[in-house]
Amino acid sequence: MQTNLKENFEQYFQIEETNQINLFPVEENMVPKNQAQLEAAIPPLFRLANEINELDLNALRPLRNLGDVASDLAAYLQAQSRKIDLIMSHILANEQPEDESSYCDSYGGGGIKVTTAEKFQIGQNFRTKIFLQHEASAIFCYSQIIEISKQEDEALQYTLAFTQIRDSDQELLVRASLHAQTRQLKKRQSDNESDQNS
Repeated sequence: MQTNLKENFEQYFQIEETNQINLFPVEENMVPKNQAQLEAAIPPLFRLANEINELDLNALRPLRNLGDVASDLAAYLQAQSRKIDLIMSHILANEQPEDESSYCDSYGGGGIKVTTAEKFQIGQNFRTKIFLQHEASAIFCYSQIIEISKQEDEALQYTLAFTQIRDSDQELLVRASLHAQTRQLKKRQSDNESDQNS
C-alpha cells in the first residue's frame, strides 16, 4: 500500500505554495473504502461549493463561442462568480473548527507536504481539507503520511499522499498547481525586469 501511494504521489507535479489546510487524524477504519463512501462523507457545504464551480464552468463555455460581443458579459459573470467563490471559501474554511488548521508547504495532484512540530507516524491517516486561496475552492479528501523528513529547526515535514479524493478535486489541484506555476514564472520575469532596469 505504501509503495502504491508513493508512486501515485510522485506521478504528479508538486508546487511550492502555501494554502490553508485542516488535518484531522483518523483511524484506518474511518477512511472511506470507495468513491461512494467518500461522497457520503463529504460535508454538504463542500458539495455545494463544487456544484457552484461546475455550474460556473458550464455556463461560461457557450459564451466563448459568441466572440467579442460576449466578452464583456463573460467578464461580468466571472466577477460575480468570483464573489460567490470567495464567500463560499470563507464559509468552508470555518466549517468543522475542531480540525487542526495549518498551512501546507506544497501541493499537487498526488498529495501535500506539511511542516509541523507535531509528531505523527508513517501510515497515519487524516481527514484532509485544502483551501485553494487563488482558486477560491475547497477540497475534502483523505490522506496518509508516506514520508517524514527532519527540517533544520527540528520541525518535521510530512509527505501526505491522497488515499481517497474525487477525480474532479484531483483535477482541480492539478489545474491550481499549473496556475500557481504560471504566477511564479510571471513574478520571476517581473523581478528580473526590475533588476535589469535598476
